[in-house]
Amino acid sequence: MSDQHATPRRRGAARTDELLQVTLDLAAEVGYAGLNIEAVARRAGVGKHTIYRRWPSKAALLLDALSRVWTTDLDYHDTGDVRADLREQFLRSAPALSSPPIGPVYRGLIAEAQSDPALRATLHERFLLTVEKRTLDRITRAQHAGELVADVDLEFAAEVLCGTLYYRQLLSTRPIDENAVDDLLDMFMAAYRTTR
Repeated sequence: MSDQHATPRRRGAARTDELLQVTLDLAAEVGYAGLNIEAVARRAGVGKHTIYRRWPSKAALLLDALSRVWTTDLDYHDTGDVRADLREQFLRSAPALSSPPIGPVYRGLIAEAQSDPALRATLHERFLLTVEKRTLDRITRAQHAGELVADVDLEFAAEVLCGTLYYRQLLSTRPIDENAVDDLLDMFMAAYRTTR
């Protein structure tokens, strides 16, 4: 008798979670260029159609896979001290951006997005805007608490804070270390800190 049906088939959310985890694991091993739908299907023990029913492309699959870890790994803590919270989050997110599973996959998607306007727009909407919004939310709460000057639009400041770190991580050979983060935050606080 065949043991083909010995393990029950996983459906719905459980199957989706399994496929996304397999995608992250495989992408960490072979990189963006080496990853393909067929390899994910083989590793997960499913047919290609199972994946294509949920995701139309490798990029779409990887974006969803990254979302599994991105949303929690890059959240801010709120201790009531905006500089300390920004510092903690930046120092925590730097290794996440440079190591598996996020780092290599994200760099591959960034490279692919340069010749794919739809992917570029999706990356911006799902990831960059999310990171900027979380930063803006945190510094806006600090503004309302009186830590930062009132009546100043902090949207561009949030973009600069995030953009500096992403530039260093994705395009520069310079590290995101404690000195870099402290220098960035010193500039931000000098510009926006209240004098109370």
